[in-house]
Amino acid sequence: MVPSRWRTANEPTSRCRPAVIAKLIAPAAVLVCALAAPVAYVQLAPPADSPPASWAVESLPGSVVLAGGSFIDPMGEEFVRLAGGAKARVVLIPTAYGPTEEEGVEQFFELWRKYKPASIDILHTRDRAVANDPEFVKPLKEATAVWFLGGVQTRLLDTYENTLLHREVRHVFERGGVVGGNCAGAMALGETMIVCGEDGLFNDDVEVRPGLAIVPKMVADSHSLERNRIERLRGVIEEHHDHFGIGIDSSTAVVIERGKLRVIGNSYVATIVPKAEQPDVRFDIWAIGDEIDLKALFAAARAD
Repeated sequence: MVPSRWRTANEPTSRCRPAVIAKLIAPAAVLVCALAAPVAYVQLAPPADSPPASWAVESLPGSVVLAGGSFIDPMGEEFVRLAGGAKARVVLIPTAYGPTEEEGVEQFFELWRKYKPASIDILHTRDRAVANDPEFVKPLKEATAVWFLGGVQTRLLDTYENTLLHREVRHVFERGGVVGGNCAGAMALGETMIVCGEDGLFNDDVEVRPGLAIVPKMVADSHSLERNRIERLRGVIEEHHDHFGIGIDSSTAVVIERGKLRVIGNSYVATIVPKAEQPDVRFDIWAIGDEIDLKALFAAARAD
């Protein structure tokens, strides 16, 4: 039996009772210095009008799993494997998902128990004071993995940005843990986050704000092919030429580990990397099973 715990603003140490299985439905400053990441991870940003000579993503301290929408078993299996398999201590954060209070959290336990981690904790609040409570964030002290569920990405930033919970998530990552999310949860993990914008094109309606910056200089977009969001992401990278973009389709995920990007799932992933000459970008599409050396990809973009 996988130990399962959840903490909310109203019940900081409650244990969730078994319930009927429910289906899981699927800022302009850099936060790195404020959150004291390791020297190997932190690098001073180059001028915003030019790509970095080297990218911090090439040497992240932990692993990242970014899912583009619908969650499928290979994503959960790989996430738990990276987190230690049967020894994995997983923390789920469902705050992006609006009806969490009404629907309860047992549905999240039921989904993740089948991947057989050692423990599952759920942290959820909409109160920044609670997100700064050491007792509330205590499960993160021993966690090997943190997963942000999908929904509305601004809910995550409004509640957790620059809080104790945010810092503890970074500490999980800094000690070699894995951080990931699906849909809004994935989008929130970049240094810059797309808030909104019309699908199919890039125009004045596209709005961005600083994200949680787990992955420096990244902008991630979800449902990229399903909702025709490639041009939206391309436009953001053209305007943020010191960033790179990853567009992930639904039922698909990328794993960033030891300087490589792997594609898992059912569809395709796009990478958008700035070239040396503005505002040109290099655009590539990757299929399931592809493994990309990020250092080589960035070097190729500068050479184009």
